[in-house]
Amino acid sequence: MHQSKPSDFIERNDLKAFLSLLRDWMAIFLITAISIWANNIYVYLISVWAIGIFQFAIGEALLHEAVHFNLFKIKSWNEQLEFLYVFPVFRTVSSYREQHFPHHSYFLSEKDYIPEYYEMLGLNKPNKNVFFLLFVKLIMGFSVYNFIDDIHGLLKGVDWRPFKTGFKLLVFWLVVVLSFYLSGNLEILLLYWFVPLVWPFSCYSCWSEVQEHFNTISHSRSNLDFLTNLLTHNTGYHYVHHLYPTIPWYKLPEAHEAFSSDNPDISYGMFDTYRQWTRKSVVSHASGTDSV
Repeated sequence: MHQSKPSDFIERNDLKAFLSLLRDWMAIFLITAISIWANNIYVYLISVWAIGIFQFAIGEALLHEAVHFNLFKIKSWNEQLEFLYVFPVFRTVSSYREQHFPHHSYFLSEKDYIPEYYEMLGLNKPNKNVFFLLFVKLIMGFSVYNFIDDIHGLLKGVDWRPFKTGFKLLVFWLVVVLSFYLSGNLEILLLYWFVPLVWPFSCYSCWSEVQEHFNTISHSRSNLDFLTNLLTHNTGYHYVHHLYPTIPWYKLPEAHEAFSSDNPDISYGMFDTYRQWTRKSVVSHASGTDSV
């Protein structure tokens, strides 16, 4: 019987990358069109949270693939095409990579942003109310502060000189804002991009960060919920990603079955994850390091 090796799952597929991006952008445009047509506040609120999911799929999940050079077969495309998936969420591939790679190389050490992030959220307090901190507080507005703080941290080291990454980001948003303004649609940009970005997108990003590592035995949790992984390009398969970061998103379910199906930290949806968040604190037995 053939014994699977990590190299069996390492490949790149440009068509899958472009189709994934197309799916997410088309979903955002369709949801926006339906909400405008309905012209109803309740439909709008639902639309904002739905758009946030696909913003997360683009600006977190696929960006994450680009950071690991997993999105496109041609390595340079992962940065050269960042206007398709990272500029829209006020990030750059290089700044995200600078933050993210220490998370792999120095997992949960002082060089990893995760411990400080959990401290900021209040998750290290002995008598914390997880529901209040991660749901009530975030949804009621803390997500806006969280978004601004996150973007500030990611962009403070960006090179803003002409034709460098920061300059390209500024030009991108200048063109976008002017285009919407001159066409008389600036309100649409505000209501259907910026509101979902600073509110639901930030909430989804926070929940994802907490889901992946908080209160685990092995240091990393895998969420095998079908819908979550369908909508967010298999971001739930996080344990196997830490084992082998060069395996692309569409191969993670197979890799999980081959290498990490016995992970003690597996959930099957948000309710199951929440149950694990709120259980008595566990002692982690993982070494705390992995490779990029």
